[in-house]
Amino acid sequence: MTSPAQAHERGCSEDYPRGGHSVEVFCDDGRPGNFRAVAHCRTALSSWDVSGSIGRVRGRSSVAVCEALVGPTWVEGYHVDWL
Repeated sequence: MTSPAQAHERGCSEDYPRGGHSVEVFCDDGRPGNFRAVAHCRTALSSWDVSGSIGRVRGRSSVAVCEALVGPTWVEGYHVDWL
């Protein structure tokens, strides 16, 4: 398995719990309000995006989990959707 790509979102930081199968994003700076982490997921055969839970700037984090029916998954990167 590869380690997650470094994908920095301005004012946000990330952690890759669960061995790189998910991304948890914290946003402490920037526009006030809500956001959602969107993980760029991969397996050996495919790639897709997964939207995470709703987070709040300077409040709660957003977590997006990559899951597949077959084979190992990992987070290749992420971006933030501002709500």
